[in-house]
Amino acid sequence: MTMTKREEVFYKNLIISDEDKIRAEKSLKSKGVEKHILIKERLLNWSTSESIEYEKVASTYRYDKRIRYTLFKYISYLEELYRAVILDNYVVDVRQKFWIKDLREQLKAYSNNLNDALEHIDFSALLIQCQRLPKEVKALCGFPKIKHLNDDSIALKELRNAVMHNKFLLLYRGYDICYVDGVDDGKSASLKANILNLIQFLPPEVGEQCAKDINVCNEDRNEEDETKWDLPSQIVITIDA
Repeated sequence: MTMTKREEVFYKNLIISDEDKIRAEKSLKSKGVEKHILIKERLLNWSTSESIEYEKVASTYRYDKRIRYTLFKYISYLEELYRAVILDNYVVDVRQKFWIKDLREQLKAYSNNLNDALEHIDFSALLIQCQRLPKEVKALCGFPKIKHLNDDSIALKELRNAVMHNKFLLLYRGYDICYVDGVDDGKSASLKANILNLIQFLPPEVGEQCAKDINVCNEDRNEEDETKWDLPSQIVITIDA
């Protein structure tokens, strides 16, 4: 097989079986060479040797994908909740003074159909609108009673964008700072901090399940025809119950 220069970079210092080479070829084609190089280089930084097993690279990729799918599920839950609160309370009375500009424009565009209007505002606008609701309706959104609600809302929006745009979350560096207990003295822009931030926006029982789902992302669920599961301990994210 003739390799490109970047493929040669990927395979350099890589310990890989003949069987996994076939799997790796398919993965490089569908998921991209550069992302695999980034993962390999990060793992090499943590390694005590000058080489790294392909199994660790493949497991890291699959672990990130599991986390992303889990976060997608719970961020989608929040979006549905926020839209439902607004729709259920104002579907028969859509003329409200507290509507933000984005929602007013969409109501105009969709002939005051609140459902359609809500479907056409982005998550950032939805968060802002929910925080402008009357107190008794806003309470239904279950926002955390925290000092840094505005900062944490911005961080939540950025996490949502990273998930929805299929960023490689374990290597992504575009998260915003959020204020949560349990990491870096309560102020951090790490992935773990942003997951904890999402959890504090969820209803308690839903947040607990989110934490459990994140914690089991590191389990070996291999099929017989898959590359052996060998996840480096340094990248594992554990959320305390």
